[in-house]
Amino acid sequence: MDYNSADTTELETMLARLQRELEDVEETIDFHFTYTSAHIGGHEVRKDAERLEQLKRDIANIKEVLSTRT
Repeated sequence: MDYNSADTTELETMLARLQRELEDVEETIDFHFTYTSAHIGGHEVRKDAERLEQLKRDIANIKEVLSTRT
């Protein structure tokens, strides 16, 4: 997504949503490591780890755009 085309309110809303989603994914990964075997949960953990990295990139991009606007 082109974050530069969104207004500040939209970016702040997206940022809050992504940060909540990041927390959820971190909790899910933690659950997989705690309660499932590596063999059973391995695929899900990899998928969650990829989502985690994407969320971190998106959050960093939004923060960068917001920092240029203030």
